[in-house]
Amino acid sequence: MKSQTLKCVILGHKNLGESDKWVYLYNEELGKIKAVAKGARKITSKFIGHLETLNTCNITLYFGPRNIIVTEISTIDSQKRIRRDLDKLSGALQIAEITSRVLYENQTLENLFRLMEKTLQHLNTSEKPLLIAMAYIVKLLDKMGLLPDLRMHTYSVDKKYIKFLEFIRSKTFTEIETIALTKEEKERIIQILKTLIERETEKHFKSFLI
Repeated sequence: MKSQTLKCVILGHKNLGESDKWVYLYNEELGKIKAVAKGARKITSKFIGHLETLNTCNITLYFGPRNIIVTEISTIDSQKRIRRDLDKLSGALQIAEITSRVLYENQTLENLFRLMEKTLQHLNTSEKPLLIAMAYIVKLLDKMGLLPDLRMHTYSVDKKYIKFLEFIRSKTFTEIETIALTKEEKERIIQILKTLIERETEKHFKSFLI
């Protein structure tokens, strides 16, 4: 099938040439997809407003011999509430960027699409967006098999942080939101997660949950 309409979350995009964009998508069946949206940077483009990072969309893709092309798009959810709150938006954009960077093209993870949807739903109403973002990253690493047994890991981690990571690995977002962390504890957990994800993926992140 050369054309297919898929439900996707937009993980990001970057400019291509003078008027086009590369768009990075995630679909439950096909995994991470890199596609070209031709003319997307023109002010008259039919894609204006639809290709924003975090949007959930129905996207029609043409699978060409060289590239995958976005031909049609309609937005299902543009995450308006998240975009009105700087802390929530910052956490959500980091989630999208980290997901895009750690996944290979065509890589699928069971129920990852659902996990992203649930994370964004909780970010919409949460008073603790940083905690929700932390929890997502732990659950993502766990799905990828990249969350090691920290008790056996060469990176020294205090027992209370091991317990914290084990807790959010297995609990729901509602349960996770009951946790209260000090500023120092948040900073330490961010440092641990950054070290883990960089060590396990061999990729460097300049900004991480900031």
